[in-house]
This record gives sequence, C-alpha cells and structure tokens, in this order.
Amino acid sequence: MTRLLTLLALLLTAGALTVAGCGGDDNKGDSGGAGTTTAEQGGTDTGGGSGGSQAGGSVKVDMKNIQFVPKQITAKVGQKIEWTNGDSVAHTVTAKSGADFDSGTLDPGADFSFTPTKAGKINYVCEIHPNQTGTITVTQ
Repeated sequence: MTRLLTLLALLLTAGALTVAGCGGDDNKGDSGGAGTTTAEQGGTDTGGGSGGSQAGGSVKVDMKNIQFVPKQITAKVGQKIEWTNGDSVAHTVTAKSGADFDSGTLDPGADFSFTPTKAGKINYVCEIHPNQTGTITVTQ
C-alpha cells in the first residue's frame, strides 16, 4: 500500500511539473555557458532512481527547499535531464560518481541540463549544500 501511495504521489508530482514545464526550451544557465552540459559537449551519464517529469522527452528535476525534487530519477540513454533552481538560494548540480558534469553556480530561476550517453547509476550533489543529493538511473 505504501508503494502504491508513493507511486501515486510521484505521478501527481510529474503531472504538475509537466504543466509547469510547458512553453518552450529556454536554458537559463549562467552567462558563462556552463548552464548546459550535453553528451555532445563531453558529458557522460550513468545513474539512477525513479520519478521525474518526462515532458517533451526530457526528465525534469526541481531544486526546492534545498532538495532535488524528485531525489531519484530514471532516464534513458540519450534522454535529456533538466534541473531548474526553483529555490531562493543558489545551487549546483555536480556528479560525484558515474558521470562527469558540473553546472557551476545556478542562481534562483536558472536551468541546467545533461544528456546521458551510457547506462548505469549516477550520484550527484549540490556542492553548496552537501546534504542535497540525488541519484539518476540510466537505462538503455
């Protein structure tokens, strides 16, 4: 029963994030161009969990209350993962294992994206808030 309630909560969250994510593909990373990392730019992704909104083929993660929401996501190889800083403080999205990406400092409202190139598990963290962690499971 707990799993069913958790799944229902994730589906409701995913629906809300899908609606919030509509309206275009704007990337609001920092002015130094570090706001986007893709496989074409040398990014490598391998990691996991479940959840995330998959609007337009991408997986969405929000940064709220010094947490990644959802904390665990699943993405496919080649599927774009997008983080948005919806918090009132700056954050980073920095791979700790399974991949090599670092968003740099993301001010409130900024976005960062990464596209995995191989299956596996990626653990990542906010370098500013070390207790803010996330996991990506990348599948074929």
